[in-house]
Amino acid sequence: MPLPGCQLSYFSEPPTGYIRIVGRAAVEGARDFKILVERLLADGAQQICLDLSACLLMDSTFSGVLAHLASCRSVSGRTQSNPTLVLFRPNERVKDLLDSLGVLPLVGVLPESPQIQTESEATLVPAGGSRTDTAQCCLEAHRLLMALRPENVARFSELTRMLEQQLGEQSHE
Repeated sequence: MPLPGCQLSYFSEPPTGYIRIVGRAAVEGARDFKILVERLLADGAQQICLDLSACLLMDSTFSGVLAHLASCRSVSGRTQSNPTLVLFRPNERVKDLLDSLGVLPLVGVLPESPQIQTESEATLVPAGGSRTDTAQCCLEAHRLLMALRPENVARFSELTRMLEQQLGEQSHE
């Protein structure tokens, strides 16, 4: 039986934005996730709490987007004692993946779940990007993962090469 796709729901209580990820956090939802985090930050959220209690698994593209968002925000003057992106209730599989890719040190993990007012939660309608947009998002995510850890170069160099080739061919069409 195939795993369900990613459903993102969110709400904001400045200075915090909340995003609940349900299902499979994968390449198909990575671009929408990035847009949502950027929108919440632009609307005044200073910290984004990611509820991963219903996130079954996370792929490398989604992990790379998460790392990109966390690393971009950490260079804006935040310290690791006050990370912009914090996770709560991640399962061990997701936590292990983020740790093995070098993403976990960029985000915080809350020991307890924050009190959340779910009645004001909205579900994100997927924007749906083109194949080029998805490939570009995937390429950027994997380039960042390769920059995070030398071990990731061996894991993702072939994928990034193929994506670069695909994007190069599409730009000539």
